Amino acid sequence: MHDQKNKRFLIVKPSSLGDILHAFPAVAALRRAYPDAVLDWVVNPAFEGLLEYMPGIDRRIPFRRRELGKVKTFFPAFFSLWKEIRKRRYDAVIDLQGLMRSALTARLAAAREYYGPASGKEKLARLCYTKKLSWAKDVLHAVERNCAMIRGIPGVEDANPDFELPVLPAKKENAEKLLKEAGFAEKPEKLLIAVAPGARWETKQWPPEFFAGVMRGIAAQCADAVFLLLGSAAEKEAAEKLKEAAGNGIAVLDLCGKTDLGELIELIRMADLLLCNDSGPMHIAAAAETAVLALFGPTYPELTGPYCKRKKVFQPKLDCIKCFRKSCPDTLCHRSISAGEVVNSALELTGRSKKP
Repeated sequence: MHDQKNKRFLIVKPSSLGDILHAFPAVAALRRAYPDAVLDWVVNPAFEGLLEYMPGIDRRIPFRRRELGKVKTFFPAFFSLWKEIRKRRYDAVIDLQGLMRSALTARLAAAREYYGPASGKEKLARLCYTKKLSWAKDVLHAVERNCAMIRGIPGVEDANPDFELPVLPAKKENAEKLLKEAGFAEKPEKLLIAVAPGARWETKQWPPEFFAGVMRGIAAQCADAVFLLLGSAAEKEAAEKLKEAAGNGIAVLDLCGKTDLGELIELIRMADLLLCNDSGPMHIAAAAETAVLALFGPTYPELTGPYCKRKKVFQPKLDCIKCFRKSCPDTLCHRSISAGEVVNSALELTGRSKKP
């Protein structure tokens, strides 16, 4: 396959934000191995803008999961997806998601080979692949697993798990404008801390009051600290509760629900630190080389935590931790980390020493 001149690849990795970012180093390695190839990507429209940060993608094929999940809209959405995928005949379709729906999506394509994970969450998905991609037992994190899998594609030898997230000038300009309009006066001594209080699961989301306590603790040690609230429109309520709990004594700029994906990325890149739950913004910070301080409860940071050097992950040592539950009547984990611990780590990550 590597000897052919004009290759055509289709990547199937529809969502989520973190999953897509975790695939960036692997897909970049595929592009390096095949610089002249056609490279298309099946992606959820909500995250389509993320692929602007992945150089070398020729076509973004929308996977409209919401419409595909409803009886009334399934058939129009399905035939639209099928039509878009069938516009090319691919040499290989590479499913990096490993779920039944992604494997079946891969099979919609007319292709010579269908690649997918040798071991995944849904065993039936493997039946859809002509070639299975594996990784060593000691390879844990999703970024490294994706890189290990892409090395199974003939011709791909160098696949390192390093991120290259380019700055998009237009998005950066918009982000700077949003900051200025929110009242941020950029000065060398200013400490800009981004705070993302939302998360997709209830069990992943620490209470707004906890974030407010950490912010007050940081502000008590750093008078020049400015806190930037970020998130989607759906997380606006959590941001409002956080502001109310934080009170009037600290500088808070609220841009929650006011950014598109590119502006969110550039704002996080500008920050000195991101304080967050296990969420999409956490993965953005890791890819953008912004220091990240993340709170973990039901999931495994070893598998899907922030993949970067400047980080601190807090996860309480409880018998019920890493439960993968999306809801919990107790959420003991949310009460098992002290705000003081997090404040100290935030000061260390930002190079600010605590006052004696």
